[in-house]
Amino acid sequence: MRRGLTLLLVAVLLTAAIAGGFAAGQQDTGKKDEFVIGWSNAGMGDSWRQFLKANFEAEVAAHPEIVKYYISDANERPEKQIADIDDLLAKGVDGLIIYPTVGDAIIPAVERAYASGIPVIVFGGSINTDKLTCLVTQDLYEFGRSQAKWLVDELGGKGKIIMLSGIAGNTTAEERLAGAREVFAANKGIEILDHQYCDWSAAKTKTIVEAMLNAFPQIDGIWADSGLMSWPALQAFEEAGRPLVPSTGDQLNGYAKYVTEKNVPAYLYPMSTRLSAEAVKVLVDAMKGKTVDKKVAASFQGMGPEAIKKFVKPELSDWWWVGDDQIPAEFLPKL
Repeated sequence: MRRGLTLLLVAVLLTAAIAGGFAAGQQDTGKKDEFVIGWSNAGMGDSWRQFLKANFEAEVAAHPEIVKYYISDANERPEKQIADIDDLLAKGVDGLIIYPTVGDAIIPAVERAYASGIPVIVFGGSINTDKLTCLVTQDLYEFGRSQAKWLVDELGGKGKIIMLSGIAGNTTAEERLAGAREVFAANKGIEILDHQYCDWSAAKTKTIVEAMLNAFPQIDGIWADSGLMSWPALQAFEEAGRPLVPSTGDQLNGYAKYVTEKNVPAYLYPMSTRLSAEAVKVLVDAMKGKTVDKKVAASFQGMGPEAIKKFVKPELSDWWWVGDDQIPAEFLPKL
């Protein structure tokens, strides 16, 4: 268990890179000792986002110099996020954190915020602008590549698979998908029967996979970018009387429980909910005029079946994100 938690929470965490940090004097922090901050969030539609919020609020509480904060919810719509960012700027925040809906679509708003003179921290996937203070990120291409490589190896380089992604256009979903497609394209023995966006919704996933099961008499594997989809997909297989096939996902406890109980091959690649907390830490340093790196990157390793058995938390909710035991109890979401 301890080894699994280390992989998720520590695992070469926050290897700072890339020159061109935010130096004192580049933006006017006013040398204040009290700050109001804003977080423009892409959405709050699943339990992973709830843990993201819990990490954010726990980290804010650890910094008494943050006297007020705002959180906006874009409901996964870039046009709403652009308006949210403008609204947070109008509120006079001293620093801004952004978790993007569609990175390219919100670039003008990110650059506008940066030009206003406050520190701007973007976290999650990549974004095609350097007009920000720091990008706190996890390599989501590697996330998708690592899942796909495991599935190819598990299938012996040959098989028919289905692919399940999160929200169409969402930066996280598209980067994971691009990484996976790169691997599958290089392995000609893998046939992609279908790819669908399931919005990280268990109910939508199950309906979509039921249709796939009706359409395809043979499915040998499931590439899903999250346990939020691989878990209900496997349930659909079971209910249809079809063999449970190798699948990929992330550290959703319900997914880890299911594949452990059913003894089905699976691969878990963690998507850290700690990124929001790291964004707060970097923002506080920047608002105080300290030099911060232009990019801070977290690196992780995936887990196969044996590691998952040591990592799963049978006693906790299916909607728990394993590895977030460090969040103080008062901030944990009620699942």
